[in-house]
Amino acid sequence: MNTLSPLFEPIRIGSLELRNRLVMSPMETGYGTRDGLPSPRTLAYYEARAKGGVGLITLGACTIDPQHKEVPTSLHFGSKDVIDAHRELVARVHAHGARIQPQLIHAGPDSLSPLLSATPSLGPSVIPHYLTGTPCRELALDEIPKLVAQFRAAAHRVREAGYDGIELHAAHGYLLLGSFLTPWRNRRSDAYTGRTLAGRLRLILEVVRAIKSETGADFPLTLRVSGYERVPGGRPLDDTQRMAPELVAAGVDAFHVSGGVIDPLTTQMVASSDFEDGHNVAAAAAVKRVVDVPVMVVGRIHDPRFAEQILRDGHADLIVMGRPLLADAELPAKARAGRFREIRRCISCQNCIDSLEKGRMSCAVNPFTGREAELAWQPPGRRKRVVVVGAGPGGLEAARLLARRGHQVALYEKQGHLGGALVMAAMVHAENEPFLEFLRGEIERLAIDVHLGHALDADAIAALAPDAVVVATGGRVVAPTIPGDDLPNVFTGTRLRALISGRVEDADPLPAWQRAGARLLSGRVQRLVRPNRLRALSKLWMPLGRRVAIVGADLAAIELAEFLAARGRSVSVLATGDGIAPEVGPKRRAEHMLRLDRSGVSVNTGVEIERIAREGVLLRCARGAPTLVAADSVILAGSVEPDTELLDSLRGRVAEIHAVGDCTGLGLIRKATEEAARVACAL
Repeated sequence: MNTLSPLFEPIRIGSLELRNRLVMSPMETGYGTRDGLPSPRTLAYYEARAKGGVGLITLGACTIDPQHKEVPTSLHFGSKDVIDAHRELVARVHAHGARIQPQLIHAGPDSLSPLLSATPSLGPSVIPHYLTGTPCRELALDEIPKLVAQFRAAAHRVREAGYDGIELHAAHGYLLLGSFLTPWRNRRSDAYTGRTLAGRLRLILEVVRAIKSETGADFPLTLRVSGYERVPGGRPLDDTQRMAPELVAAGVDAFHVSGGVIDPLTTQMVASSDFEDGHNVAAAAAVKRVVDVPVMVVGRIHDPRFAEQILRDGHADLIVMGRPLLADAELPAKARAGRFREIRRCISCQNCIDSLEKGRMSCAVNPFTGREAELAWQPPGRRKRVVVVGAGPGGLEAARLLARRGHQVALYEKQGHLGGALVMAAMVHAENEPFLEFLRGEIERLAIDVHLGHALDADAIAALAPDAVVVATGGRVVAPTIPGDDLPNVFTGTRLRALISGRVEDADPLPAWQRAGARLLSGRVQRLVRPNRLRALSKLWMPLGRRVAIVGADLAAIELAEFLAARGRSVSVLATGDGIAPEVGPKRRAEHMLRLDRSGVSVNTGVEIERIAREGVLLRCARGAPTLVAADSVILAGSVEPDTELLDSLRGRVAEIHAVGDCTGLGLIRKATEEAARVACAL
C-alpha cells in the first residue's frame, strides 16, 4: 500500500477536505468528567489517534441536554460554558492534521436521567431503556419543538468551539432520533408515527434543517444510520434506500452506515468474531447507489488491505474503524507506509466493552489506550541490561517495549518457540493469532537477544549480572483431584497442551499411535510452531476420542470446548461452579454461550463430580441421582495459580526485579500487557 492507495486519497464531505478516507468511529470511553467536559485523559487519547494518521475523528455520543446522559460521563453541548474546553481538544487534534467532529445526540429513552436525577427519560413511545428496563415517558407534540431547538443551539456551540462538522446519531433504534426512526420502538399514531416513512423521518428532517439553518450550508453534517436493522419489526434495507435521498435534500452531507439495533450486549454495534468481516458493506453499497454524497461504512473492518478493497470495489467512500484504532493508534500511518506486520490488530476480545462496566474503557492488546498521558513515553535516563524470563504475552510485550525505549534486552524461553500460553490460546481461538504474530514480528524486528529452549534458574540469572530482571514465567496450572484421574483416558490441560505441542514424556501412558503423532511436532519442528499450522494438524490428529468431557468452565476450557466441537467431537462441559468464563465480562461470556449452543456442546454447571471411569464421568446434580456422562476422553482443565518461585528466589540477588503476567495470578492478555507497559515505562 502506498500514497496512491484509495484509502489515502483526500476526500471532501461538503466543504470539508479530509487527508484520507479513514474515520475513527464514535465510541464511548468513560474518560469525560462528571461535568460533561473533556478531561486530560480525553485530550491525550484523541491526540494520539490524530498523530497516528487518521483522517477524521468522531467523538462518542455528546448530549444536547446534560440532564439526559447516556452514561454518567457523557460529554455535552448543552451550555456555552463548555466551549473553551472543547477548543483545546480541537486544537490538539488539528495540530496533527486530522479533523474532528462530535456526535450529537439526545439520549431519549436510553437516558440515565431516572437514575441520576429522578427525571423521567423521553421517547417516541413508552418503551424500556435497553439496559436498565426503566420505561420512558412519551413525548408530547408540543415538547418536540423545544428538542429541535436544543439540537440547533448545541450545533451553534459545536461550530463556535472550532469543530469541523457534526454527526447525528440515528442508528441502532436507540437514543432519541434512532428510536423515532424505527417502527421497532416508535409506536406513535400522530404525524411522527413509526408506521410510515414520512412519520419516521419527520423529527430527523426537522433537526437536520434546524442545524443547517444555524450553522450554515457549508458546515458538514453526517448521519449515522442502520442500513438494515435485522430485527422483526425493524426497518429493512429498502426503507433506508427510500429515505436517504430525502435526507440529502434536507442537508445531510454524508452517511455513516452501521447495522442492527441496540440490545444489552451491543451485539451488532460491537460485533463478535461470529460476524463476518465488513458485515455492513452491502448496506453501505445500497445507500451509495441512491445518493450523491459520501458514504462511510463500519463493522469489523480490521485489516487496512480489506478496507482498501471495499473502496476499490466502489461499495463505500470512507472506512470507519473503532476497535482497530484502540488496538493501534498508529494503524493509518503504518498502513500508509506498508508496515502491515507492525500493526497491532484488534482481537475482538470485547475487553473494551466489558471494561466500561468499571468506568473507563481499556484495550487488552494496547495498554496505552486511555493511558497515553499516564504511561508517557520517555527515553530512559540510563541504558540498562535487562533479562526477560519467559516469552508468553507478558514477556514478549515487556521485551519489545524495553527494546523500543533503548534498553539492551535478552529474552529467555524454556520452550522451543515464542508465545507461551498464547500459542494454544490462538490455536483454539483464531482471533488471538494476530496479536501473537504481531509480538513475534516485533521481537524479530527489534534488537533483542533471543534464547529459545533455554531454562534459567536463579543462579544462572544472577551469573548474567543484569541491571534488571523481568519475570514472566506464567502461572501454575493446578488440576482438580478426582477419583479416577489416573486413568489413561484422562488428560490435564497442561498435559494436553504438551502433547499437541509435541512434548511427550517417556512415562506418558499413550498408545503408540498417539505417541508417534505427538513426536512429529517435537524437536526442531518446535521453532515452526504456528497456531494456524496446529489448527490444520488438529484436523488430522488429536490424542482424544470422539466423546470428550471437559471438567472446568474457565475461559480456556470454554474455548477448548468450542474448538473440539468444531472438529467433530461430542463435547460436555462439567463444572462445579455456577457459571462459565468468570474471567471475562457479560458480553464476551454471552458470545461464548451462543457458540456453545450452536456447536451442540452440553454445559453442566453446579454439579458434583463423584469419579472418573473408563466409560466417562459420574456426576451428581442438585437433588438428583448419579448420572454418567459418557466420554472416551476426559480433560481436567484446572485453574491457573500464582507461581512466584523464581521471583522469590531472585530477591536480593539482582539489582532490580519485576514480575508481569500470570506468575502473580491469572489476568489474561489485558493483565500481561498492562503490567509489561508499566514495567517498561518505569525502567
